[in-house]
Amino acid sequence: MKEEINLIKIFEIILRLWWIVLIFAIVGSIIAYSISAFLITPEYTATARVYVAGGERLESLGYNINDINTDKSLVATYVEFFSSNAFLEGVANDYNSRHPKSAPISGNDIKSGIVMSAANETQVMQIEYTDISSVRSKEILDIFLEEGHAQTEITRFLPGCKVVVSDPPVLPKTQSAPNTEQNTFIGMFLGVILGIAVIFLKELLDMRIKDVDDLKTRYSQPVLGIIPNLDVE
Repeated sequence: MKEEINLIKIFEIILRLWWIVLIFAIVGSIIAYSISAFLITPEYTATARVYVAGGERLESLGYNINDINTDKSLVATYVEFFSSNAFLEGVANDYNSRHPKSAPISGNDIKSGIVMSAANETQVMQIEYTDISSVRSKEILDIFLEEGHAQTEITRFLPGCKVVVSDPPVLPKTQSAPNTEQNTFIGMFLGVILGIAVIFLKELLDMRIKDVDDLKTRYSQPVLGIIPNLDVE
């Protein structure tokens, strides 16, 4: 007869072997922290915001709901233009020309690290660029938003529209990834889960009879008697 484990017995087993869970939790935390702090290269994210509006409305206060909806739709158009390989390659070439002694960067490198979206579904486009160098993350966005790049790209296709930088990029002070604190907590949580799994595996593989309840649980035959412990101190 297979042993049925109820919730009370599960709780009792965990309490009895709590030290196994503790050890796995500590080990999991140490491993996760070590990987995050020493093995994963830190990344830094610079952020900028651009206001999107038709050029004829930048000098007018006569806004209506149709203008706002039109400008919101322009955000997606801006994102497509700024995501083109030709545009990003131009940004990369400009950066490389200013830093001839540094390792060159390509348009694909920038594309893999840049994220553009509407900020809270408004006419403001948020641009984030992530790099292993905090200085480069900011400088790439600076070049990206220069009139010779962003403004020129937009006016090629949308005459009258302008790129208005509402929040210029600033030098990131702290890393955006990895999140060492969060990863450490995840490592501890996984350690707890693994510790509990080890406890249950240990209990399931342990076929020894420990008490009368084990006999009653494992076998359907009645218990006729118990041999007392005759050890004398």
